[in-house]
Amino acid sequence: GNFASTVHRPPVDAEKVRAGILSLASVQPTPVTLEEILSVVDPNELAKFLHKEVPIRYAERIRRIEKEIPEWAQIPDIKEVHDTHVRTFSDLREVDVGQDLDAFSSVVRNAIWEQRHAVVTMARGLSVLRRECGEQRYGAEFADRFLDGFLINRIGSNVLMSQYLACLGERTPAGASSTLTGVVDPLCDPAKICREVAEEVLNVCEETTGLRPIVRVEAYSAVGVDFGVPRFPYIPSFLKYIIAELLKNSCKATAEAAAATAPKSPMAPRAELSRRPIFVVVCADEERVAIRVGDRARGIPFAVGNRIWSYLYSTADRGPTELAGYGVGLPLSRLYARYLGGSLDLISMPGYGTDAYVMLPRLQGSQMEV
Repeated sequence: GNFASTVHRPPVDAEKVRAGILSLASVQPTPVTLEEILSVVDPNELAKFLHKEVPIRYAERIRRIEKEIPEWAQIPDIKEVHDTHVRTFSDLREVDVGQDLDAFSSVVRNAIWEQRHAVVTMARGLSVLRRECGEQRYGAEFADRFLDGFLINRIGSNVLMSQYLACLGERTPAGASSTLTGVVDPLCDPAKICREVAEEVLNVCEETTGLRPIVRVEAYSAVGVDFGVPRFPYIPSFLKYIIAELLKNSCKATAEAAAATAPKSPMAPRAELSRRPIFVVVCADEERVAIRVGDRARGIPFAVGNRIWSYLYSTADRGPTELAGYGVGLPLSRLYARYLGGSLDLISMPGYGTDAYVMLPRLQGSQMEV
């Protein structure tokens, strides 16, 4: 349903909002650890923290748009993201956090709803900006630096807001919730998530290409009490996003490689797929969980290099499909991994295949927002 229609907005006092944004834009956000996110399950306590903290993060994003992109108002996509942020900022500042949390909850729900397309809208806006204002000032280097900072801030806001709604027992776009711990699953099972995601991605791949690559998921652990199945506190929706992106890339490239190298008989590509399995290995020690997604889909040319991490680089030349959206998947996955102190790296062996490595801290205290 559209939450936006349920919020009746009083007219925004532009000068008051502007003054509020300026006064908060220089205040540093308070980074939180996963432990802290997990420990607060009282909606009233969380509402008070959000009421103070989320506007600081919104103000920072609004100021970044205005300061780093003087032409922001001329680019419709960027203006849309900016204006939505200003509205939400104003709503959050105006709403009262008293005994009754209904009004505050409504503002938070609306904020998440209005943010749902922000990543793609912003990436689209920056590619228009590059076209209209030139590669010199607004090339990929600018866009990537800007979006990394902008989006890591946004991820943090959304986690806090989703956690609040989850404490009220609501489902949120950041993932299904149980009332106990909200968006974080204290016993997240990465191997199980990899298997479930693989199934979904393979279904899409089969519908799109007619081919269904082979994905094998294996789990190991150097920690005895894991019994070979590492579990750790994490945000499952983030892990799903990261693994889905990596597997979409591997499946698409594997299907293309199988179709290209197989002789022209209808059964040949299927036989070729069995020679090109995709391996997902999940392993862990006490400190970290590591996931490797490896394929034999002929790799990425060295010349492409770091462009795979650019929001403005996409391999989808015929417009976005479910298997290849706008080029935000890989850089956004890397941000999700980095958000709580992890990393995502890719190593390509042209002619052979690609290995992606996801490293995630396992200790709650070291799972700190960046």
